[in-house]
Amino acid sequence: MIKIGKVFFRYLEFEVPEGIYEPREDSFLAGNYLWGVDLEGKKILDVGTGTGFLGIICNEKGGKVHATDINPKAIKTSIENADRNNLEIDAFESDLFQKVHEKYDIILFNAPYLPGKRDNSNMEEKSWVGGEKGNETLINFLEKADKHLKKSGFILLVFSSISGIKEIFDKINGKNMEYHVIKEEKVDWEKLLLVKCYKF
Repeated sequence: MIKIGKVFFRYLEFEVPEGIYEPREDSFLAGNYLWGVDLEGKKILDVGTGTGFLGIICNEKGGKVHATDINPKAIKTSIENADRNNLEIDAFESDLFQKVHEKYDIILFNAPYLPGKRDNSNMEEKSWVGGEKGNETLINFLEKADKHLKKSGFILLVFSSISGIKEIFDKINGKNMEYHVIKEEKVDWEKLLLVKCYKF
């Protein structure tokens, strides 16, 4: 794989190959929050793991991490980045919850949120294009996420104001969950949201 650069988070190091989403403001928004949460012994699912950024942070903080991605190159990258930091995640290829059969204390999803027509043959594009309105991938995630969440657990989402916020919040409410906006961050022409969802 062609390496395009490195990303550092505190003392953790991540290599980013060509075609894999590079951790940036949205990733760091979630990463900084997770760094301050007690994750010791928690069972965690990192959906759309990419470089493994969020899952590896969770493992460093004591979580037992499963990580999924639709892109096989991302699975290889996430495992290599975990090894690079002397950490461990169980990463496997899956389209959202297609091959997920367990329940978790925490489910993470830094969703692709740019609007555009998705090319199903283009794995790289899928890491940032969320569908024609930008929120279709996240809506599909929310359709099944609650079935894989333990009663006392939570879902942590990162998405953009360009993704149709009302439709996303309506979907959360429609799945008998409540949500709390932990943080908002203005970046260029958009606002990033870090949102925590709970079962009733």
